[in-house]
This record gives sequence, C-alpha cells and structure tokens, in this order.
Amino acid sequence: MAAQLSFKELKTCVEDGTIDTVVAAIPDMQGRLMGKRFQAQYFIDTAWEESHCCKYLVATDLEMTTVENYASTSWAAGYGDYVMKPDLTTLRRLPWLEVPPLFCVI
Repeated sequence: MAAQLSFKELKTCVEDGTIDTVVAAIPDMQGRLMGKRFQAQYFIDTAWEESHCCKYLVATDLEMTTVENYASTSWAAGYGDYVMKPDLTTLRRLPWLEVPPLFCVI
C-alpha cells in the first residue's frame, strides 16, 4: 500500500506541480469507487472541507440501473446530492497513476 500523504505534503506537491488532480471516492453498494476528480489547487483551497456528489452514483447496480426501494433516493423521490467530507488520514498516491492521490470520503 502506498504511504500516507499529509495535507501539508499535498499542498507542497501541488505548489511544485507534481500533483495536479485529486480523486475523491466512496464505495457504492457494489464496492466500486465512485466520486469525482478535482483540480488539485481547488481541492486544497476549498473542497478538502466538503464537496457534493449526486446520490445516483451510489444507488445503481452493476449495469448502472437504479435499484428499487433505495431508502435515500429514487426516480420518484429524486436524486439529490450528498455531502462528501474527506477523511484526510486516508490520503494516498495511487500506485497505478503517476499524479493524483486518492482518499476515501465519509
């Protein structure tokens, strides 16, 4: 597993240009990582505190079909946004990508 990256280290990497993208992700019902990518400077300026993503991303099956009777969202109730609050203790570089780090959100 890649070594943990502190928020301070992330800021340094963004300043020197070695990181230009931050991926924020959470597991969906199938265990797939869903979320969004941020321009790294925007993430360290604003999105590190919280961001938003559509509930649709976590309410689908493997074919990306919406699941019936999902408690928090549906076609009838609507697909609003959920709040993503980064857990910065999980900040890591992705070993299969040269640039962006990954963290899980709660």
